[in-house]
Amino acid sequence: MVEADLSVLSPSKVTVLGTGLMGAPMARRLLGAGFPVAAWNRTRSKAKPLAADGATIADTAADATSQADIVISVLENGPITEEVIFGQGVADAMTEGSILLDMASIPPGTARDHALKLRPRRIHHVDAPVSGGVVGAEQGTLAIMAGGDLDVVRRLAAVFEPMGRVTHVGPHGAGQLAKLANQAIVGITIGAVSEALLLAGAGGADPAAV
Repeated sequence: MVEADLSVLSPSKVTVLGTGLMGAPMARRLLGAGFPVAAWNRTRSKAKPLAADGATIADTAADATSQADIVISVLENGPITEEVIFGQGVADAMTEGSILLDMASIPPGTARDHALKLRPRRIHHVDAPVSGGVVGAEQGTLAIMAGGDLDVVRRLAAVFEPMGRVTHVGPHGAGQLAKLANQAIVGITIGAVSEALLLAGAGGADPAAV
């Protein structure tokens, strides 16, 4: 678990890109913690309800990020993240010293590539996918796996806190690797449970009772 670096002030402005099943409750958690939040979604109607919680709804991704200290991406996949960040002007709109916090589940190589592309712009990058589902996002109990520079992850501690528990797992891309490992464990466990229940049923036991 990462502890906050108290010598660094918490950022004042946060942007959330992608307000779907995960992004919307994560944005609400941040709003509830007192962060000013700008929100953007490719389908604007999905972001609009956040206005009632105090969020500013932006018309474009670039508009949403132009004044942000931290830009949180919760977009659908790697190609969409690539397009929004580098094709729709987000990287160009971000200021030097700001942080792109990618909390979507994308390929590790893509996360590393994004970090490299942002470095010459003096924009920090952290890949921090999550586990815990919609309930975890709503309750602020997500397991957050962060890859990137440890000092940058520490600067984000106040932002992570309303959403869940963060663990720094290594350099850029390591957060995505941790998420892949997590999914492998889940998948293998489901397979093992299925095989065990089939075995029980074949032997005459009631699988539901087992």
